[in-house]
Amino acid sequence: MPLILDPTGATITANQPTMGALRNFIGTEAKKLFQNPARWREALRPRRWRQFLDMAGFYLRTGNRWQTDSSDGSFERRVYPSYQDYLRRQQSKLAYLELSRYEAEYQRLLSERLAGVGDLKQGAAVLCLGARLGAEVRAFHDRGCFAVGLDLNPGRQNRYVLHGDFHELQFPRESADVIFSNSLDHVFAVDRFIAEIRRVLKPGGLLILETMRGLAEGVSPDPYASFWWKSVDDVVALFGKHGFKALQRTVFAEPWPGELLCFARHQPKGETT
Repeated sequence: MPLILDPTGATITANQPTMGALRNFIGTEAKKLFQNPARWREALRPRRWRQFLDMAGFYLRTGNRWQTDSSDGSFERRVYPSYQDYLRRQQSKLAYLELSRYEAEYQRLLSERLAGVGDLKQGAAVLCLGARLGAEVRAFHDRGCFAVGLDLNPGRQNRYVLHGDFHELQFPRESADVIFSNSLDHVFAVDRFIAEIRRVLKPGGLLILETMRGLAEGVSPDPYASFWWKSVDDVVALFGKHGFKALQRTVFAEPWPGELLCFARHQPKGETT
């Protein structure tokens, strides 16, 4: 895949020192532990300590630098030394997580939310982007859809998720009825991400996003996030500018506070994909 380059002339909006970034990470993790004491057992596992060392190494190499990604400052993106650094960072997270409980819970929660999406039809061909171990794929299976996932690191022997990069999808043009993602915060080049969705999604097809609340709504990016927004309204406006018509917004609180957003892929007369 061709290297994706950082835009020139972008304004650095945050350049946090390494130790400050690590203190914030430790503080966030400590807050989670006190809110949910059951997490103490997980915190003491060796893989969590390996994750901390990996975080320290990442911040030593890159700091915690963000730059504006829009003219009005509604979006920010993390600064990486290269696209390959971004790929390695995103691929590394799975090794430090125990996801069996989360996978089952997220499958149930998403399946319940999808039941309220009137435009989702049984038998629809669904592509899930950034699907990790496949909880979202199985949630669409629960709704009677034909679904497959895509992820930079789907783990070993994953029946539900293929290896791939959502900046360069390996699927043909206008081949999916529905595209789903809850990984907008892990995008490196948002315009390219959206362009690939438009290419693969059929005209009139359904785009479903689950997005966290933004900075202005009290939620900050985690250490693996690469793209962030001020508010969910900004996300809706961004996709509207790229030819997606908003159909539905559903607020939810679990497993993190955010909204389910449904869009239809609009294709003006005379446009070719």
